Amino acid sequence: MTNQNPELRGLLGPLETDVMEVVWRLEDSTVRDVHAELASDRDIAYTTVMTTMTRLASKGLLERDTSGLAHRYRPAVSREEYARSTVTSVVDWLVHAFPTPAMRYFVDVMDDGSEPEAMEVLRQRIDESRQQEQ
Repeated sequence: MTNQNPELRGLLGPLETDVMEVVWRLEDSTVRDVHAELASDRDIAYTTVMTTMTRLASKGLLERDTSGLAHRYRPAVSREEYARSTVTSVVDWLVHAFPTPAMRYFVDVMDDGSEPEAMEVLRQRIDESRQQEQ
């Protein structure tokens, strides 16, 4: 499970990522369900999974239904929504904390020739911004 989604690895901890991947796949699960999936690949305590799922619920990533005997968990956001939100937060922070290196990196990545349309949009946006400053 750990190697399937390396792009999430830096956003959540390794165990949090694996738990979220199971819950996203199952869509509705108990701690027992998630533990059974994870325990098939590694030695992990039930209480560790329970604590992790409780923390993910407190972070707003899981919804917990406590109406039955076993608490049921569902994703509060889709995998795509989570990734988009996290990327937005990280990029916003980078651009505000390190504007020049961040912009240089983005331009270098965009100017590799693989996305000429995106680079043109970037150039146009820069030109528009310069005109507004004058």
